[in-house]
Amino acid sequence: MNYAVVGSGISGLSVSALLRQRGHSISLFEGRNIGGLVSCSIEQGSLFHRVGGHVFNSRNQRVLDWFWSFFDKEEEFLSASRRAVIAIGSSFVDYPIELNLHQLSRSLSNNVVEELVELASVSEENQGFGPGNFRDFLLDTFGATLCDIYFFKYNAKIWQRDLETMSLDWLDGKLPMATPLEIIRSNIVGSKDSMVHSTFFYPKCGGSQFIANRLSSGVNVIRHNVDSIQLLCDDALGINESDVAYAGIFYTGDIRNLKSLLSDSLLARINLGEDCWKGISLLSSNPTTTMLCECDANEYSWVYLPGDDTAIHRIIMTGNFSPENNGPRIPPSRITCTIEHSGYLSETEMEIEASKLPFNVKPLAYNFCDSSYIVHGHGTRDLVSRVVHELAKANIYCVGRFAEWQYYNMDAAIEASMRLVDSVTPSKN
Repeated sequence: MNYAVVGSGISGLSVSALLRQRGHSISLFEGRNIGGLVSCSIEQGSLFHRVGGHVFNSRNQRVLDWFWSFFDKEEEFLSASRRAVIAIGSSFVDYPIELNLHQLSRSLSNNVVEELVELASVSEENQGFGPGNFRDFLLDTFGATLCDIYFFKYNAKIWQRDLETMSLDWLDGKLPMATPLEIIRSNIVGSKDSMVHSTFFYPKCGGSQFIANRLSSGVNVIRHNVDSIQLLCDDALGINESDVAYAGIFYTGDIRNLKSLLSDSLLARINLGEDCWKGISLLSSNPTTTMLCECDANEYSWVYLPGDDTAIHRIIMTGNFSPENNGPRIPPSRITCTIEHSGYLSETEMEIEASKLPFNVKPLAYNFCDSSYIVHGHGTRDLVSRVVHELAKANIYCVGRFAEWQYYNMDAAIEASMRLVDSVTPSKN
């Protein structure tokens, strides 16, 4: 069968590879760089993760088996231990903060333990009556002290909005959903396995762009502005005025743009009213400003910055992911890193913020991405699910962070692609 895939991020590339493995013919439409949010560039000889720093890990064995079928794990990848810290005042506390209470000052840790004990007793009495918004979830799970020094501040930086307006739908599989009692128990016995990915895999060369390039190998890539293509349906599904008929179109772009891409005949076949489409158009996301920098060598992989002294919310020590990320101009005592701000800052403003950071940060290159963090308000999941369901009836299948409005990392995007392809075109095996 002929299928079209719109967008070449991890979701689009995964769908394309999965369909090709089942013997189908694929046309992949992409107007920018292969890789989407995981794309990288070389700046002054060093690797720049243009939107964050993307690594691979998964607890899903099927995802792992499928991913490693494209790569030589031993020869092409490095295995690393996650070394993430949170800047609390002038000190660094290991991530996740709630499992490392002994690293806080005595007064702070005492306050946190007392609050967790109280929350644990309250949660036992009120099982089944969970928080209704993101702010209350943080407060009910971690207590006021941890929220005041980290959770409220850091999330306010990322989301740039009142946390009470955010639902909890996006949290599934993203943050540890531990209860206060589980947090207390984990601090006593020292268990962190269930809370966080402790290791990850990273390409020796090329970063996440290497992954995207390998997954796109052999795919027919059609260069076209994916925000202006026309999805048609007369006798069969088509794109623009070509003679190619598609059994289905897998859309991995921004769902907010989708209505404008549908022809009148196709739009008439989809049972969605104007109020529904208006709701989709009003979905909110945050842009990201990043800057490739060099900094003093250190042992960390991520440094989270909840403090008000800088607009930067995290430093990603990409130079520690692989030594090949550090170009020839980087001296031995230094590594590369990516600093990140949720929102827009000019290059000059980013340079000013870089000067406030630890590790002697020196800017090398700048990037702005107009949409990277999706935001879930109350009712967002139900609205998007309805639209995705109705589109599927017309053989237009949405998958990916912006098409499904799900906060997917790389492994979650692959897993979602597998589920969708399974439902559309079951394997002969």
